[in-house]
Amino acid sequence: MAGIGFELKKVFRDDSVFAVLRGYSLAAVVTEGPMMLMIVLLVALQRLMMGFGTPYRVREQFLFFMTYAMVFSLLLADTVLLFLDRFISDCIYRRRLQDVMPALYGIAFFLLLLGAPAAGAYLCTLPVGWNVRLAAGLLFCVLLVLWVQMACLSAVKRYEYLLLGFLAGTATALVLAWVFLRLGAAPLSAALWGTALGFLVLLFLYMGQLLACYPSGGWNLVVFFPALQRYAGLLLTGLLLGVGLYGHNFVFWASAYRGQVFPTGVYCARYDVPAFFATLTILPMLVQFVVKLETRFAVRHRAYFDAILYGGRLEDIRAAKQEMEAVLYAELSHMLQMQLIVAIGSVAFLGNFLQTVGLDETMAGTFRVLCFGYCLYGLVKCGTVLLLYFDDRAGACRAAALFAVLSVGGSLVTLALGPDTWGAGFLLAGAVTGFWVLRRLRQYLEQLEYHVFCEQPLFAAPQGGVLCRAEEELARIDRAFAQRRKPREQDRE
Repeated sequence: MAGIGFELKKVFRDDSVFAVLRGYSLAAVVTEGPMMLMIVLLVALQRLMMGFGTPYRVREQFLFFMTYAMVFSLLLADTVLLFLDRFISDCIYRRRLQDVMPALYGIAFFLLLLGAPAAGAYLCTLPVGWNVRLAAGLLFCVLLVLWVQMACLSAVKRYEYLLLGFLAGTATALVLAWVFLRLGAAPLSAALWGTALGFLVLLFLYMGQLLACYPSGGWNLVVFFPALQRYAGLLLTGLLLGVGLYGHNFVFWASAYRGQVFPTGVYCARYDVPAFFATLTILPMLVQFVVKLETRFAVRHRAYFDAILYGGRLEDIRAAKQEMEAVLYAELSHMLQMQLIVAIGSVAFLGNFLQTVGLDETMAGTFRVLCFGYCLYGLVKCGTVLLLYFDDRAGACRAAALFAVLSVGGSLVTLALGPDTWGAGFLLAGAVTGFWVLRRLRQYLEQLEYHVFCEQPLFAAPQGGVLCRAEEELARIDRAFAQRRKPREQDRE
């Protein structure tokens, strides 16, 4: 959430308790508000369907479609989001904001080109009507574009519109679903179409904000190809982080413990439900990371590189580095301590509470293990972001790969050992990868001067390759088209 730091720095200039509470509330609402609104939307739609006498089986099918649409759209979009963040940052630094919108169109086009046919082929395997298939397919495609739009909005300090947009989309989805149900539509179709159209309204609202923020640019949809050739590893990093996050669920979906909504639509409630509640326990850690990264570490990081770029003496550079490292390690330590307290409290109290509302002893045990597992996943995610802060793309990719392999492999082992060990594979993946990330970060910082001064090329070399040549050719065509169009517009005037 790149834009929130500017607002947080203003809030935390005042050292009062009220300012601290306001700062943390702002970070929580902006970073986790959309996810919480999504949960509220799901619960509200389930209650709405119950009010119209919808059978449990139909409500289960609706939850299945929503879960699959969100998980797989996020998994596919996560592949490009790290790259998109880097591309937008470069555009801002090089003052080429006119390239952002064409890149957004291009990335959305290629995501839809990959995702829409795959989603369509899968939906055709489900024994539902075409009305439901079209609604579910539209929902998946709209979500794909929304995740990309959110990354672009947050990069230009439009973070408040993310939350306001989600509020508008949520309200629209609920109203439309109610209207469709009142008109006598089938409950599953009504809920899916209401949700899909609500998020489509959200997509248009976000597009309006993006067009107000960025120049329209041209129609060169491959303007990002040269950057893609340079930062291709970020695609792999994003994909592997997504596989590590969802891979342990997929293992249990394919197991003998799975449930079936449709012959090709599976889930594992005995694992998915504890995993969902355990995911919520890392929200304090993520909020803390955003607050401290944007208000303390980012300032020291900027001071260090300003000392390098603007003629600082060697002792000034070393002093700035020591301050940056001290702040980084102190905030990481504080963040982990706070999350450990949250995890212990969740294990001690929330686990017992969940048993009173429907979780059996095995599911509660899985929840307790996953509380610590997601705590360590938060460390992996935050550590990966910090590695990218220092442009250690190779280290970030290796961390993501290690986490993905251990998450899937460890879950396969615990699946074979039995329900009493469920969640331990994800916990092990987080522990091993978290230790590796901290070690990598420490080693990289010890040799930071080498990476800054000695790894950079002495002379700028022109980029080559298929992607660069394709971008140059399409840019030439775009310029030629713009030149031919200009005289026609002048003639009309």
